[in-house]
Amino acid sequence: MTVSLATRHPEDGALPFDPRSGSRIERLLFNYRSLILLLCAIVTALAASQLPRLHSNGSFEKMIPSDHPFIVNYLTMKSDLPNPNVLRIAVTAPGADIYDAAFLEKLQRLTNELVAFAEVDRVGLKSLWTPNARWQGVTEEGFDAGPLVPNEYQGRPEDLQQLRVNVHRSGEIGKIVSFDEKSALISVPLLPDNAELKRQIDYGALNTRLEEIRARYEAQGVPMQISGFAKVVGDLIAGLQKIALFFLLSIVLAAAVLYAHTRCLRSTGLVVVCSLVAVVWQLGALPALGFDLNPYSVLVPFLVFAIGMSHGAQKMNGIMQDVGRGAPKEVAARYTFRRLFLAGLTALLCDAVGFGVLLIIDIPVIQELAMIASLGVAILIFTNLILLPILLSYIGVSPLAAERSLRAERGQSHPVWHWLGRLTERRRALATVVFCGLLAVGAFMVSLHLKIGDLDPGAPELRADSRYNLDDAYIKQKYGASADAFIVMVRTPEGACSTYDTLMRVDALEWKLRSLPVVENTVSLAGQQRLLMSGYNEGNPKWYELPTNSAMLNTITSNSPRGLFNDSCSVLPLTAYLQDHRADTLTSVVTVAAEFAK
Repeated sequence: MTVSLATRHPEDGALPFDPRSGSRIERLLFNYRSLILLLCAIVTALAASQLPRLHSNGSFEKMIPSDHPFIVNYLTMKSDLPNPNVLRIAVTAPGADIYDAAFLEKLQRLTNELVAFAEVDRVGLKSLWTPNARWQGVTEEGFDAGPLVPNEYQGRPEDLQQLRVNVHRSGEIGKIVSFDEKSALISVPLLPDNAELKRQIDYGALNTRLEEIRARYEAQGVPMQISGFAKVVGDLIAGLQKIALFFLLSIVLAAAVLYAHTRCLRSTGLVVVCSLVAVVWQLGALPALGFDLNPYSVLVPFLVFAIGMSHGAQKMNGIMQDVGRGAPKEVAARYTFRRLFLAGLTALLCDAVGFGVLLIIDIPVIQELAMIASLGVAILIFTNLILLPILLSYIGVSPLAAERSLRAERGQSHPVWHWLGRLTERRRALATVVFCGLLAVGAFMVSLHLKIGDLDPGAPELRADSRYNLDDAYIKQKYGASADAFIVMVRTPEGACSTYDTLMRVDALEWKLRSLPVVENTVSLAGQQRLLMSGYNEGNPKWYELPTNSAMLNTITSNSPRGLFNDSCSVLPLTAYLQDHRADTLTSVVTVAAEFAK
């Protein structure tokens, strides 16, 4: 055995190779190569068998920083606050306006279909046809109220006229009826995920059903626009097929670049295969560990594959140079393993720790991304630092490619690389350092103007001209209450939410927020008190004021919608509907609220 592997050391050119040399790890791996390959094949088969169990999904609460003071308050009082995970579905009438019997029939049918969804909070769903869509008016006999669609509605012209009157006095224009009254909106709150009830929204399946409904109604001449967190996640999941095509394209491009460098088909194929094995191991481990592949970590396999190709190219290049010096393929593989294993291990461990640092960001979706990425990089230690050299010790590299690699190492390189190499000369190196220093100063100056947050309206994860962003822009244009809501949570002792002192302060803050250009509308119990106070006085606008009498305040509060305060009258949500969620927009409303709170 010693004689069959004997050769010259690639660096000193004199010492024969001893198979008993090298570290204990090297001897263990290469002396039992066939066993290592069998073990890797078994692990690959097990990981591949887990792939059908891998699902892509999202979660609303995983997207928010759970340790932020604002989010801590929200999680503490979320049962007393409006549901933020709401789908908004706008349905446009094909005629002049929504007061058309055929259109209203389609709207009713659509409402009934959405009510039947298991993910929907049926009590909170609101459209023209739901009982919670009501009008309220002042008559000679006092307050009068009723559902927007009259109980005796039969689609007759007088019924349509009555509906128009009800809508105009309901205050729902800009909410569930567009400003131009050419479209109606259905607000669809979704049930929160609940581990105890084993309830989790499948956003991919929900999006598929929504698109089926949209296609069916648009075929009938009724356009639909849909916005909301669930739709964003659903569109991202629906785009996974395109992402898979990009992944295939990245494999082809990386393989082509590597082959252009090595001109060795078999070794290039081995590097690609080992990098793909790492991706299979990573994806197969996710369902076994209880993870879903959320839309924001779906690019991690690209990253693992790219790192695998990088380290694999280094191993292959080292083996090529050793083969070019005359070493047998197994000896060349062992020399390369000996030289690069520790350095490669250190590099991959640094990568894993770098991703692991993201765990300090208390946003569950980022923490999952960090764990998935760290897992993938850790897997590369086995697939690219161990499996690849062992496979190359069996298959080897092309002799012509090995000779070409050795010539390149001895200086017969491309003129571009030769020019770049001269940058290490003292004079050129000094100029390069000065130039990079100026770039660093310029970059620092630019970084002072860096904004944190979204810079454009709509969903930044999608293109500006995507169907979702166009739908979202349409809904924001046609309706006054956008999906971007800023909620100030006012806490009081139990039963004290309707005191004059509290409502006066809420009213003052509401006025400050409403005066901001980025705020489209505001809703609070204080504003409702003003409206009802005027109604109690024959609708006279002179009475559009907060009453100071506690009995009157309590009476008006008892007639107000429960969404404006909680059951124990201890939480008052003040909601400001924003034009968008850009960084400047959020900064302005947060600043006003924080200064007022002080």
